[in-house]
Amino acid sequence: MTSGSTRRTFEHRLLRLYPRWWRDRYGDEVTSLLELRPPDIRAGIDLVRGAFDAHLRGGPGPLRPGRAIAAAFVAGGAWTIAGVASVGGPAPPDWPGYLASALPVAVIGAVAILVASLAAARLAWSSNGATVELVVGAIVVGNLLWAGALLIATLGGPYGAVTAIAHSIAAFATVGLGLVLLRSGVHPIGEIVLVAGGVMLLPTPAAWVVAGALWTGLGLWQAVDARSGDAPRAIPG
Repeated sequence: MTSGSTRRTFEHRLLRLYPRWWRDRYGDEVTSLLELRPPDIRAGIDLVRGAFDAHLRGGPGPLRPGRAIAAAFVAGGAWTIAGVASVGGPAPPDWPGYLASALPVAVIGAVAILVASLAAARLAWSSNGATVELVVGAIVVGNLLWAGALLIATLGGPYGAVTAIAHSIAAFATVGLGLVLLRSGVHPIGEIVLVAGGVMLLPTPAAWVVAGALWTGLGLWQAVDARSGDAPRAIPG
């Protein structure tokens, strides 16, 4: 197989990153374009970026809030458990002071915050352009670093500065998302996300209990909205 064929095959595989609604609508057109021009690295990067955009933008019709609600409830429960356990147990003295037995729960909480945050970001995707892209990128990087650092610590790896730095990046990114949501007029979700991120910057596990309550509150708000039929609609693709 030639180098060009290999790259073209790779780019076609990248199309599988796109949601089904996008592939059904645009897949044949994009495949034809890929056949007409030489593939390159920039095209691959653009395809990945476009897939990210398509998932956040959502297809036409109402959003399906089930995943967002579940992620918010999981994040709320996980950080409530981790906070209560760490407040009452012999946690490490260095910030953020995770109790060893609470680390697996914290890993779940970090991943759940990532999912819940990306779901919330969809509500501001159409009106903020490059700003929301930057914030979402920080959300992804920060929470993945945070979850990875927690996982390493769970498996007996190093704990301390790396975990605290990753924790801070994720929290600052969450604050940024809250500000973007507020700028887009997404209330009260913007306020909840903003305060949840800010609280996680406080150097005490008690703050995690508060953050857990906020994420749980976000899940409750989204569940009530969905039940009342007032859930936000996706931006047409």
